[in-house]
Amino acid sequence: MIAASHSLPAAWLEPLALTGDKALPNHIVPGPMEGVTEGSFCDVFSRHELVRCWITPFIRVSTGVPRRVRLRRRIQPFLDTGLPIIVQLMGLDTERLSETARRLAEMGVAGVDLNCACPAPLVLRNGAGGVRLQHPEWIRRALCELREACPNCGVSVKLRTGFESPSEFSRIADAVRGTGVDFVILHFRTVRELYRPVSDGCQRLTHARDLLPETTLLGSGDLFSVEAALRMYRDARLDGVAPARGMLKEPSLLRKIEDACCGRKDAPAVSRIAMLRDIAAGSGRSDAAYNGFVIKLAGWFFGRDSDLFRQVVACGSLARTVAFLRELTDG
Repeated sequence: MIAASHSLPAAWLEPLALTGDKALPNHIVPGPMEGVTEGSFCDVFSRHELVRCWITPFIRVSTGVPRRVRLRRRIQPFLDTGLPIIVQLMGLDTERLSETARRLAEMGVAGVDLNCACPAPLVLRNGAGGVRLQHPEWIRRALCELREACPNCGVSVKLRTGFESPSEFSRIADAVRGTGVDFVILHFRTVRELYRPVSDGCQRLTHARDLLPETTLLGSGDLFSVEAALRMYRDARLDGVAPARGMLKEPSLLRKIEDACCGRKDAPAVSRIAMLRDIAAGSGRSDAAYNGFVIKLAGWFFGRDSDLFRQVVACGSLARTVAFLRELTDG
């Protein structure tokens, strides 16, 4: 546990030890974002040293164990960054999940993370993601089998505080306790709450801290600023944080949180225009779908009411978007 403080703790900057000889560089990790954290996005954030590790978007394990070539293809963009990676898995069959995890461990990943939190309707209809919170005994069995399959790499789990109600978390915590997980990422909302505002998020994390006093617990949810991380720490005395969507509004967020942990003044801001340019240009793609992704990034980075967002939309194609952004940054 981290000692009490009125600022972000320096202990968050210490390595997050995983089973075996592996570790994440610190306790401030980027949460996975489906459809965002991939390809050139990962490359650019890594080159600008805005992250120290990666947790991948989930790999769905359904009808069979994914072939090694498919797994390698999915994780290669993350491996190419040279940073430690945790691969997130989602599924229902614990044997298939464990065998997939075993194959990933052989590929040198730092760990695997079990997704029991996703609130997407399609995922829920298939009984995966957040639905697993309704089956604590399944969570316990899955984590124990993952731990057995991966004796020399990390095992973690992504949770929400419940499916319908945060009152469910006591049973969920009982299931997690004693499974040998290296850490838990806990989003304070329930599955049914999706991403709607809740007034007692930090209180829920405090309750979770009380239920899991010996577990490395990373907070998640509405982490859009250093101040939000500080509130989360002050209220719940968590061992770290896992911002996700906050990185889209403030790409330097993780680095700013690191700076706050050691009393260092904020490093010079990274140019968001240059980052958007590099993400667009580095994709190696020219399709309209990827240009749509770049437009979404522009909306997240600068706001949909900004002139720059409207100018990017007006470009109409990825090639013209890249040319426009290069003109802005290169003169």
